[in-house]
Amino acid sequence: MIRARLLSWFDFGRNMHLIVASAFAANVVGTANYQYLPLYIRQLGGTIEDLAFFFTVQTVVLAVLVLVGGWLVDRFNRRLLFCLTPALAGTAALLHALAPSWPWLIPGLCLNTLSMSIGGPIFFSMTSDIAPRERRAAFFGYQAMAFSVCGIVGPLAGGFFFEHIGYRWFLVAGAFLAFTASYLRSLIQDPREDPNWVPEGGPAADAGDAGEPGPGSGGAGSGRRRGLVGDLWANLGTFLTWAGRTPGVILFIILVNIPAISGKIMESYFSVYMNEAALIAPAALGVLFALSGVVAVPANLLGGRLADRVGRKVAGSAAWLLSGLWLFALTLVSGYQAFTVLFLLDGLIHGGLFPSVDAWSADLCPSRHRGTFVGVLRLVGVLLAVPAPAVGACLWNGVGAAAPLWAAAGINVVTALLLFRFAPTAAAEDIPARGRTPHGPAAAARADA
Repeated sequence: MIRARLLSWFDFGRNMHLIVASAFAANVVGTANYQYLPLYIRQLGGTIEDLAFFFTVQTVVLAVLVLVGGWLVDRFNRRLLFCLTPALAGTAALLHALAPSWPWLIPGLCLNTLSMSIGGPIFFSMTSDIAPRERRAAFFGYQAMAFSVCGIVGPLAGGFFFEHIGYRWFLVAGAFLAFTASYLRSLIQDPREDPNWVPEGGPAADAGDAGEPGPGSGGAGSGRRRGLVGDLWANLGTFLTWAGRTPGVILFIILVNIPAISGKIMESYFSVYMNEAALIAPAALGVLFALSGVVAVPANLLGGRLADRVGRKVAGSAAWLLSGLWLFALTLVSGYQAFTVLFLLDGLIHGGLFPSVDAWSADLCPSRHRGTFVGVLRLVGVLLAVPAPAVGACLWNGVGAAAPLWAAAGINVVTALLLFRFAPTAAAEDIPARGRTPHGPAAAARADA
């Protein structure tokens, strides 16, 4: 009986198991890069100002590509795109491995950013469609578990390679894993390809409103087809029309993206702070991140189920609040034992609570818009984060090495309070839409049909 109960915690279906396995294979290097790419840039001769420039370039390129990625996911074969993204990331890792100096990392950066622009929307869309609504946070928790396992393996392996073999060889090994992920994803069936698949809210909910133009059409009654660029803009216009008439969606997009500023600051300077200010060696830092990942694995499963019970809004707001307090605490302690305790707590916070944010987002958006929804989400976050690396460099040089982390912590705490106070809680199809009765887009589509 105990065995059956344990197995029920992993009753997610073949498609979800393949998604999780491929997520692990595709993201070992990406997880390690969060800790070691800034140090790799320093190793290749980069300064603090060069770090700011590099991550600003990453942010600008992502801003250009992120809407394209969401549009591709909504308009084209999702399984093919799902296979393509790790292949792009693997090629980028090989380019990084061959770079003779830090400016030569930028071509690989651009290719990896293209992979990211497609990967985020497609992960979100596939998991949202596979998961039943009442278990959605649990499914996102299971998906997050793959990234938590990456958080164990990636930092340990990356730190070992960085100190003893060379980070370039780690990038080569990671490229092989990424190409393996492409094969695993070729075995996944897009739930929308199943002839028996019924979208959330019924078939009409996924078809959009009556008169909404289909992919590639020239618009209602136009009698002609659009080109790819025209289709991209028309698809964005359709999404914005939906978002504008659905109360709370635009506010949610803005509020949930405020921490993109703190996230970019952390990505740019956290590992450098730990190495140069806290005096934690790269391999030892890898052990800390691995310990956080070990705690996060069971926390992902427990946290997903908790968010399904207590509500995504409560869990999501608590995640940002505790994350900010954790960052403040990090700058106040010293010694490896103290950092060990804090990183274990980090695993509980991020592993246990952050899957609720993905489920919360999925609740607010019907299937037909999920790729574009994530594209717009990420675009807003990217635009907010553009000045973050430069601001971080100014704080580092003008105030001190801990100042960028203080700024990031304050941003997360403020975000938590704003989300809890103002963000919507209901799913999009349950929110009354302005000028439509009796309910939001899904109900409106059913009425039009």
